[in-house]
Amino acid sequence: MRFIILLITLLTLSACSSYGTINNEPLKYNTVVTDLYSLASTKERRDSGEFIIIIAMSGGGTRAAALSYGVLKGLKEELVTINGVETSLLDEVDFITSVSGGSFTAAYYGLHGDKIFTDYEDDFLYNDVGSDLFWRAMNPALWFSTSGLTDEAVAYYQDRLFGDATFSDIDKKNSPLIIINATDLGGGVRFSFTQEYFNLICSNISSYPIASAVAASAAVPIAFNPVVLKNHTGCGSQDLFDLDSNNTYNAVKSSVVEGLKSYSDKDERQYIHLVDGGITDNLGLQAMWDISNISKQRYLSEVRSDVKPHLISITVDASTTPHSDMEKSSKTPGILDTLNQMSDIQIHHNNDVTRNYYKQSLLRFGLANDISTYFIDVSLNNVKDPEDNAKMNNIPTDLELEAEQVDALIKEGMKQVQTNENLIKFLRKLEP
Repeated sequence: MRFIILLITLLTLSACSSYGTINNEPLKYNTVVTDLYSLASTKERRDSGEFIIIIAMSGGGTRAAALSYGVLKGLKEELVTINGVETSLLDEVDFITSVSGGSFTAAYYGLHGDKIFTDYEDDFLYNDVGSDLFWRAMNPALWFSTSGLTDEAVAYYQDRLFGDATFSDIDKKNSPLIIINATDLGGGVRFSFTQEYFNLICSNISSYPIASAVAASAAVPIAFNPVVLKNHTGCGSQDLFDLDSNNTYNAVKSSVVEGLKSYSDKDERQYIHLVDGGITDNLGLQAMWDISNISKQRYLSEVRSDVKPHLISITVDASTTPHSDMEKSSKTPGILDTLNQMSDIQIHHNNDVTRNYYKQSLLRFGLANDISTYFIDVSLNNVKDPEDNAKMNNIPTDLELEAEQVDALIKEGMKQVQTNENLIKFLRKLEP
């Protein structure tokens, strides 16, 4: 309820224009960066290992953050032996792609590593983030300034979670590439925080703040103003993406390719306004696939020469199907109920389409390259017990949950990933 009040307050105050703070630095003149935080550099960042593990973390506020955290805890407890050395499955994760609520967990793990298991619960999951942001929004100084609530959110995320860390601080050898995703409001395409995308706007991702990227990924429109990037000029050819190849058009929607090409129009697209990543892909699944197929390096297409034949993809879907008594009465639903149902229908439809497309693409990729692929779906719809299922699917999309709700989500994430039949099948294949 407090978030609804905050939303109404922000709408009331929206007559005062706000301007996004520009934090992205330009690339040097006529210089193209290829060795920064990007898919292109991943082969040098990670040992080849025995397999590739990709995790996609969905949106859904603290609900998504807690479920994703539970999956990380579950993988941490799964031990495997590689070349005679015992390690956890979590240590073998190569990529984490995230949107909205899932981006808090992904970014925190990318920056702090195993410290997530000692500090993250108090720093974020059990913290009343919604209340804290509410009271920041109530500061009269904000009402009459040109900055918006997103600037306050960035400052808050820096204080609580990320400090002044930038992408150079999570660019570590033998750690996963964290792909934080937002939505380009003007261009209508997903924007991923990697150097591949930053090259398109002639910018250097290494100095960009982690807190700002997460704020963009979780910037629910209207409630939060967009995070703004300057579309810089003068850096030369941006050649990490192959946007003119017929192969690219075959693998990626033409609307996506055309949207990315639009960044080259520096006069029309001087500033890029980024909002919640869940608008373009609430599962975060499509980002990894698209970047790989558009990238000239084509990581997944070349994976066979570097990695032994196992590819595990884990999807953490925190979307809900709340219980409703709407169909038990002829009474016209209220505005809030109607809006919630509309949102749920759209999210579930898009999630189903994305999930099915990705699973089919993964299977085709495995067959074409003689690679064993394993799709692991962690979802609140998979909760077996009817009573628990109803409770979890009625957990709101908020940045403030009850402690017992967080506990249940963490436990469910751990349970589902550890008992998944595809993960068990994969682990059996690793046995001597």
